Amino acid sequence: MGRPFDFMEKLSAGYTFVDLGYRDYIAARFLLNNDFIVQGLALASTAVEKYLKAVIVFNLQEKEWYNYHFDRFEKLKNLLGKVNRDVTEEFDSLFVAILEKAFKIRYYDKLEKPIYIGFYINQFIGELDYTINYLETFIFNTQSAGQSMTDYSKAVRNKDSGLYYNNFVLNNKNKKDFMEKPDKGFSLYLSIGPVIQKEEITKGGSTRNSYDGRIAEFREFGSDLIMDQL
Repeated sequence: MGRPFDFMEKLSAGYTFVDLGYRDYIAARFLLNNDFIVQGLALASTAVEKYLKAVIVFNLQEKEWYNYHFDRFEKLKNLLGKVNRDVTEEFDSLFVAILEKAFKIRYYDKLEKPIYIGFYINQFIGELDYTINYLETFIFNTQSAGQSMTDYSKAVRNKDSGLYYNNFVLNNKNKKDFMEKPDKGFSLYLSIGPVIQKEEITKGGSTRNSYDGRIAEFREFGSDLIMDQL
């Protein structure tokens, strides 16, 4: 048996994760909306990770190790399952895969094999907004402390422009309509050789995608990369 997780200790740790998660999220929104994609992906990954840790902490009965990152997503899932709160079952599978890879590219000197990432920028932002709103609502619908004290809820009340800009959830837009509006594709290929590292980024032009409940994968990569793979 582990040591019981004191209520005040849980409250402090849980709200800390929510606070840090929101800070990463709002920074990720700014970066992604301004085409700093790789940097935005890294913060989007840590934002969702910290919200998941908040779910875990608020629901643990005993102390145990939970400081896993998105490169060890299965460990986080196992803990969520243990507290009967695996909210990730509701997540978009491509969105989760991108978050897993996004954490790995922060430390690409340790990559054991090439990483490919391809998605549509507006769709990814929409899925990020949907996911954070879902997690905020889930966490504080199950906590007696309520949601009113979080930075996210304060920003909603104040209609903070950094949160509301291009946010279909808070602007009460239809998700399918938002996901199907003209969008830009983004792709990244990253590999580490014995001497050099190589990175290829391709931005597609304006295009429309159908949305059937899952974001679309962008499959175009630079010509140099294509030649290297032949």
